Amino acid sequence: MMVGMVLGLLASVLAITTFQVVRQAYANVADSVMMAERGHRALGIVAQLVRQAGWIPGQAALAPGHPAPTAPLEGHDDCGQPAIDLSAPCGARGRHYSDALRLRFSGSSSGETTTRPDGTMTDCGGHALAATAQPVDGVPASHHAAMNLLYIGLGSDGVPQLLCRYPRRQGRQMQAVTYTSGTLVRGVETMQLRYGVDQDGDGEADTYLRARDIRAQGDAGWHRVRTVQIGLVIRGDRATGQTTRPEPLTLLPALTHGDADEDLSFPPATRHAVRRRAFTATFRLRNPSPCLEALC
Repeated sequence: MMVGMVLGLLASVLAITTFQVVRQAYANVADSVMMAERGHRALGIVAQLVRQAGWIPGQAALAPGHPAPTAPLEGHDDCGQPAIDLSAPCGARGRHYSDALRLRFSGSSSGETTTRPDGTMTDCGGHALAATAQPVDGVPASHHAAMNLLYIGLGSDGVPQLLCRYPRRQGRQMQAVTYTSGTLVRGVETMQLRYGVDQDGDGEADTYLRARDIRAQGDAGWHRVRTVQIGLVIRGDRATGQTTRPEPLTLLPALTHGDADEDLSFPPATRHAVRRRAFTATFRLRNPSPCLEALC
């Protein structure tokens, strides 16, 4: 009887241990799959916005007295509380030196009413965009109907996330002068951006620069941007129990004229012992600015 009890106890311990191992392995796989899903979703969102940037339908672009086009996008290095006007100083430094990105584009309208969206194009908040914005207090509508602003911030639970600021709606009407923010992807710890600039006017990106390098060229610099290079770090939700400092994650390649450390790699902190994964991609603007330096 004693031998049977011992064998039964050993079998129970083995079953419990096996169950714990399988459960741990399943949790680790689920965490890895979740990080991959978040990373690809974040890249997909940025890709869609970059490819929409600069779009304006023909009936709006040819309207009499329409303002000259502004640059499809603008960026700001190391910015955690960006203003809608990115030429203003940033309210706070970015988490892990994260950058901010502002994109301008219009939507689509059917019929002669260009301020009524037909539902075929949306902003980062999921709201339908019209071809043109409503004038506010007699001020003519801007060249593009809306602006979306991407940046990294903290959620109410302290987890970093990719946020987007977009025009507020009142009923179904877009308010062109007031904005609200919403979470796009949870667990995004840093976003680093570079911009491919066309220096010789052949339509191709000749060199990659940071936002501050383009800003030093004046407004004309942003009209020459043809591609956007992005690096993201996604964190998991499950603690790993790791006590040693993990290896830095590689983000963007070094530039020939030197670079800041925050653009090259991400040093994970030991106190947040979670899995992390880097995602990088380069997106081309489908609607680059038609302006030349002498015109815009």
